[in-house]
Amino acid sequence: MISCTGDDNLTESNLRIKDALEKRKAMYKKEIMDNCKRDMLEKATLYVDSLIAAEISYQLSDSIVFPPKPLKPTSPGPIIIRDTVKAKPVW
Repeated sequence: MISCTGDDNLTESNLRIKDALEKRKAMYKKEIMDNCKRDMLEKATLYVDSLIAAEISYQLSDSIVFPPKPLKPTSPGPIIIRDTVKAKPVW
């Protein structure tokens, strides 16, 4: 009945409840921030590792010299083969 009166007087029990609620909120906020920091650290580690791998790959490929691709020769035109050999029967 006291809660239905609308009186917002903070009694000793209400202060305890408020303190307990504030502690739980702080613990929840800390847990969420810890999870967020851990996830960001994992993502940053993967990103840095991929950057290092890409840099190593670039350094290795930069030291290897590949010859240029040869030019395609010009087409002489259609190739015509004259039938100079007559087929003989097998039997």
